[in-house]
Amino acid sequence: MKSHLPLLVISILLFGVPACNDGSKKQANNYNNHNNQNNIVNPDCVLLDDDDNDGILNRDEACRYNRDSDSDGIPDYLDLDSDDDGVHDRLEAGDDDPNTPPLDFDGDGLPDFIDPDSDNDGVLDRDEDRDGNGKVGTCKDTCVFGATAPEDQCGRGQYCLGTGVCDPSFSFQCANGETDRLNPDTDGDGVPDGQEGTFVCNPATEDNPLGRKDVKFMDLSHVKLGLENKTVTQAVTLQNPSSHDQVICHDLQEPNVEVAGFTLTRELEVEGEVPVQSVLANFQAMKLRVEQAFGVANVLMRASGSQTLSHEEYPTIVNAIFDITSNSSITPAAVRNRLLAAILNVPETSLSNLPPSDAFGSADTTFVVAVAFQKAEPKVFHSDGTFTIKDTYLVVQGGVSRRTMYDNNAVPTAMHLDDFSNSTGWAGPMAGHEDECEPYEVSTVPIADIIWVIDESGSMIEEQTSVANNAVNFFNRAIAYGLDFRMGVVDVGLVNNGRFCTAQGQSGDYFLGPGNLAQFQQCVLEPWGGGQEEWGTEHGISQGYNAIVNHLPRTAGSPNRIRPDATLVVIYVSDERAEELKESCGAGEGPGMASVDPTCLWNVIGPTVQLLQGTSSTGGIGKAHALIGPPPSGCSTATQVGQGYLDIVQYMGGQIGSICQGDLGPTLQVIIEDIVASSSPVRLIHFPISLSLSVSKDGLPLPRSRVSGFDYRASANTIVFIGQTFDPNHPSEVLVSYYRWVTDVVPVD
Repeated sequence: MKSHLPLLVISILLFGVPACNDGSKKQANNYNNHNNQNNIVNPDCVLLDDDDNDGILNRDEACRYNRDSDSDGIPDYLDLDSDDDGVHDRLEAGDDDPNTPPLDFDGDGLPDFIDPDSDNDGVLDRDEDRDGNGKVGTCKDTCVFGATAPEDQCGRGQYCLGTGVCDPSFSFQCANGETDRLNPDTDGDGVPDGQEGTFVCNPATEDNPLGRKDVKFMDLSHVKLGLENKTVTQAVTLQNPSSHDQVICHDLQEPNVEVAGFTLTRELEVEGEVPVQSVLANFQAMKLRVEQAFGVANVLMRASGSQTLSHEEYPTIVNAIFDITSNSSITPAAVRNRLLAAILNVPETSLSNLPPSDAFGSADTTFVVAVAFQKAEPKVFHSDGTFTIKDTYLVVQGGVSRRTMYDNNAVPTAMHLDDFSNSTGWAGPMAGHEDECEPYEVSTVPIADIIWVIDESGSMIEEQTSVANNAVNFFNRAIAYGLDFRMGVVDVGLVNNGRFCTAQGQSGDYFLGPGNLAQFQQCVLEPWGGGQEEWGTEHGISQGYNAIVNHLPRTAGSPNRIRPDATLVVIYVSDERAEELKESCGAGEGPGMASVDPTCLWNVIGPTVQLLQGTSSTGGIGKAHALIGPPPSGCSTATQVGQGYLDIVQYMGGQIGSICQGDLGPTLQVIIEDIVASSSPVRLIHFPISLSLSVSKDGLPLPRSRVSGFDYRASANTIVFIGQTFDPNHPSEVLVSYYRWVTDVVPVD
């Protein structure tokens, strides 16, 4: 039988003789009695029992005084977590023997189980061991050498030694942003845990202002919202609403962040054969009404938005962006109110309790509207793994800001508008939420090889000139994002067979790099290079396909081959529908959308789609964007909708910008941001509520900024870095913290 006499002797030497003060080991701190001032209220407590079975005797939990350290109404001797730090008392006791005194690691007189900061490093225990399991992230101590089962292996960044020990005991990768609550310098680098970048993984407070951003959660009938804390909300009343109709306005009214936001749910207007078609059809119906409300000439599509699946796997269009011009000077709130009426297809006068048009903000005549558009499909899951869709309705969220504010990267307006329009700010009505902290080692910059397919017909000269003039900003923006990029430029003439232009009058058939700006501009204006002009036959789909195939296989170090580690991107630029549809599918030269047989359409675009999707060749996997006549009706300078190109981009979830804009710069910026997002080395594991994101790099906070810091792109669920450098030989430790939705619709873990 084990003798406890030595422990008793040690206890007497350290803490004094246990007396009738309930066995207090720290008289000076009076920790046993700090709730009750020596007034015995529970004389029947058995001191040497352990009523809550936490490995700590009742006497050490001051049972006679019913001490309640966390003031939760449960005395410590019955409370499994006496200090409410998320770590159970059993894990903080020090060992499994209740007869030993509870551990006081930092020697401050408070045992760990009632000490909120056990190692006195300035970081609360709940913020060091966030999941309360007594371990640092997924780091492990022991392993089975050579094991293949995950439970027998070490954590990421650890190695299993032949002795069955995981080495090192701590690594950045397996820590998941946690630190050791019993080690003031967990990684042993000489920097206290309180000064490490793990602060981003904990909530922002007055003492931790750089932590994870807080979220204001709100409940609507069909969705749950996550909004900025400073958002001013107001419910809108509809006349004769359907069962799905609900509208709320949510405004950011700070001087540098004037965003008039909204969220609405409503009935579907159009049902498509497949969900994504339904979303597109309803989106186009909304766009037409918005054009009617503000005037067709006053609404230009900067970016069509990216087609994707939401965190609940609903078909969604995110970050669709429009420029709206008003004939008179009005506020963002006034634009939002008119926009709501157009989306709902009701007179504005029928909406009651709208925020006044002059509630906040400055008046202007040019605005940016950004929206996310979703077809919600709540499901009932069955035991056999199948499901039944029990309901369908539209969810639309977005906002309005003045264009001068949106285009000014020095203020956060654009990022807030993005948060309103990226679908991360809502979830189903039964959703909960939890926090995440993800570690990444980043040593590479985004890498992309971009192929431009440029229609050079006579009607395109203004658009080609606009692309060439904006090339400076395009290159500079790509460089600011740290993008390692190359440009290949081809015309739409079949005779040139996808050969790259390399300068005016030259077709050297190689990619142009960041230092070849002048040559790129020359090729945009004369994309045939040293080849033959196309003379009015715009075979852009075929030329794009040829340009990809002829520059495969992917080869490292080759100037005329797509690089193995590069994201492949194709950008179509044309003011007409593809010639292939006219020749093969009878699309003709008429304006607007032509009637095209779906089978014939697929025969034309299928090879390119299958190439980009990796079905026909994994080397051709990539993404597509387009600057074309916008759906559904084109515009005065591009009367034909860019069919063919439009369909490829929609299949690939890329951006479509209106070529009718006098200045293509804003759309080109959206496209470069999407390219960077697609090639970012930091793709998140879960979908964040983006407004809550907090990021650190090598222990230092990064601001969310489009000048220098980080941003989030929902199209690829990635973090992008702006104005940051990374060393391939010395990876940077990046922590990304956020709140996310947890739903019963789609298992997310």
